Amino acid sequence: MTEIVRETTAERINAVCNHPAVRPWVLLLGQDKIDLTAIIANPANVVLMTLDGSGGIVFEWMEPGVYEAHTQFLPEARGRAALAAVKAMLAQMFMATGAMEILTKCPAHNRPAEALAKAVGGTLEFERDKAWLTENGPVSVRYYALRYADWIKRAEEPPTLGEWFHDRLEAETKRLGGVEDPHDDDPAHDRHVGAAVGMILLGQVAKGIVLYNRWARFAGYVPVNVVSLNPTVIDIKTHIVRIDGADFEVLQCL
Repeated sequence: MTEIVRETTAERINAVCNHPAVRPWVLLLGQDKIDLTAIIANPANVVLMTLDGSGGIVFEWMEPGVYEAHTQFLPEARGRAALAAVKAMLAQMFMATGAMEILTKCPAHNRPAEALAKAVGGTLEFERDKAWLTENGPVSVRYYALRYADWIKRAEEPPTLGEWFHDRLEAETKRLGGVEDPHDDDPAHDRHVGAAVGMILLGQVAKGIVLYNRWARFAGYVPVNVVSLNPTVIDIKTHIVRIDGADFEVLQCL
């Protein structure tokens, strides 16, 4: 997965936004330059960038669980590299924050922005005429949304995390001399377990448990529950698991 970082100062994202090839696409009518210092100073907002500082997304908090995304990349970083970075940033938002819905606006004169919104699975919600002012007059805007329920269907990270979790669980079961879980490989289970594991490892314990249990009840799996938060211990019904940083250990096979 593309390496990304959360910005704590505005220097790097300001440099991208004010690049001559980027600035015309992000300036509002009447603005001379972009300064996102106040945005980053608000801890409710999240600004994620690539490790090399070639692009990023400003996720502006709108209300609980809802963020508006503003995406900008330098010309040399666009294309497949930018798409991979954006997917990694969306995964970070859905697994490491309370995000359940990410919104973005695509002005008619910025077709690449709309292509990106579609490429990551965004859904066109509605369109408004003359909603964006430019030097050449107002243009229409298309409003896209990416919700957790749609993201989880195609995200690349959860299945990998789910497979890792099940492999580690099997190894831990053998270490403790327990009986292996007999259920067959289930890609859907891997996907939803992986998303929950990602959230739990990234500190979103309640979110991970609630979303997994919602899916599990519908799919016919047994829901899990939290035993304690400090340390984080989860009862997954076949095992008692303690989270240890970016890993876990099985305390007990049931």
